[in-house]
Formats: sequence, structure tokens, C-alpha cells
Amino acid sequence: MPVLPGKSAVLVDVSSSMGAKLSGKSDMTRMDAAAALGAILHGDIRLFTFSDSLIEVPPRRGMAGVDAIKRSQSHGGTELFEAVAKVNAKVNYDRIIVITDEQAAGGVQFGYHFGSRVRALQDPVGKARGYMINVASAQRGVGYGRWHHIDGFSENVVRWIHEVEQERS
Repeated sequence: MPVLPGKSAVLVDVSSSMGAKLSGKSDMTRMDAAAALGAILHGDIRLFTFSDSLIEVPPRRGMAGVDAIKRSQSHGGTELFEAVAKVNAKVNYDRIIVITDEQAAGGVQFGYHFGSRVRALQDPVGKARGYMINVASAQRGVGYGRWHHIDGFSENVVRWIHEVEQERS
């Protein structure tokens, strides 16, 4: 994979919904796909997982990276909104990449209100680029505004990000 230039913040969803199979014919889970994508990214990366909390994970490549991501915390709720807000407040990055099934607690998704909190997903900070990679193709996603929304999970997603950023340089 091409090295992503600059600094990247990568957030991988490890919530309970990520334990669902990718399809009725697959043995692979959403979490397997998300962890594999997180483990193939390289460059100057800060890697986080989110579920009920946000945990920084040492970026490892290959199967060690997949294992570190999947074992980083318990697989509970999906606090995506809080995870993005915390990373925006504390991490300096040129791009933020979120790998998820886009099922998130608290917030607005296509105008639907979930829970008592109503707010939109924060955009990436400053001129940074944001990528929301949906490994499940959920019908009502959260990655809009200044987010590039991507459905799929092959290594070609990383190539696409690289190409988009080369064209805009």
C-alpha cells in the first residue's frame, strides 16, 4: 500500500454491532474487515478503537495489528460522536479515517433522532480531510458534511484515498 503522507488519525469501530457477518455467505465479520483495513494503513498514524470509550492502540501491521485492534477493549456501545470529538480536540492530523458500520449512539443520522442527545457528527478540524469507510453499507449513515463517504473494505480504499489526495495537492 502507498504510504499516506502527513499525519493520520485512524478510528476503528469495535462495538458489538461490528460482530455481525458481512453477508449471509461470509464467515468474515464487520470487525474483521475494519481491523484488517486499520492494520494495513501505514505512515505517521495514531490508531484508536472506539466502542463505549476511545482507546489508543499501537499501530501494528498484519495479523498482529488485527489482533491488537480486536482485543483493545470490550465490544459494547458505539460512541462514534464522542470518539471523533475527542480526537478532534486532542490529536493533530492531516486526515481522519473512521472505519465503521455507521451505527452510532446519540446524534442525528439523516434527520432521525436517536436517544435524547441531538447533534451532528463533527467535521474534520481545519483543512484536514475526513474519510468515513462503511464496511456494512448501513442504510442511514453518519459520514456526511465534509466527510468523504466510502462503502467497501478492500485495500483499494487506501489506494483511492492516496489518489484523491494526490489530485488535490
